[in-house]
Amino acid sequence: MVLDEGGYEIVLRDSARREHQVTADTDIGGGIANDLIIWVATRDYPEQPTQHTKTVQNGS
Repeated sequence: MVLDEGGYEIVLRDSARREHQVTADTDIGGGIANDLIIWVATRDYPEQPTQHTKTVQNGS
């Protein structure tokens, strides 16, 4: 939502986890995008397979 004061209101809601967060920011590029990416990345998706990371070691 665009605020009259020249910023943006960001509403993050996850009803499955009973979370609701409202913040305001003026930087639509860096701040809002970064916060949204972090918030989405921390969500739990039980129907999705777990991602595993693999460490590759140098053979020398």
